[in-house]
Amino acid sequence: MMIPTTVFQKHIAKKLGISIDESSFAVAATQIEIAIAPALSQNPKKNDGPATQRQIEYAKSLGIDVSQDCLAVARSRIVDALYERNTTLIRKYGLCPGSKVRWLRYDRIMEISSIADNLRLWFKGGNGWGAFPTEIEPVKK
Repeated sequence: MMIPTTVFQKHIAKKLGISIDESSFAVAATQIEIAIAPALSQNPKKNDGPATQRQIEYAKSLGIDVSQDCLAVARSRIVDALYERNTTLIRKYGLCPGSKVRWLRYDRIMEISSIADNLRLWFKGGNGWGAFPTEIEPVKK
């Protein structure tokens, strides 16, 4: 589930003469940023080049095709795909503060203390340790 565009984004896009009809919030923000870049920067083309091979390959591993996107839009579409994947895992596993999970990177059992807006899981007693849902597995009760 991607975050949808806002009424304000649609209003700005219309004034700029760009279409964001099929875009998520993140992609629409990027499209608006690209459109106004010449008014904000002396180097407005820095994010306007084609997606990199690395982006294309990573996006493909996430099940999306960014080969026709510019660098910045490809980045936003990858962020959307990761957000969607993490949202699905949080729901699937029923993750919430107090949930016990195995942090795969360190093969450690951790307890979730909070879930950030970007869906990063923060662990109790972890001295700032955290992981995304794609980096953990639930501990069987």
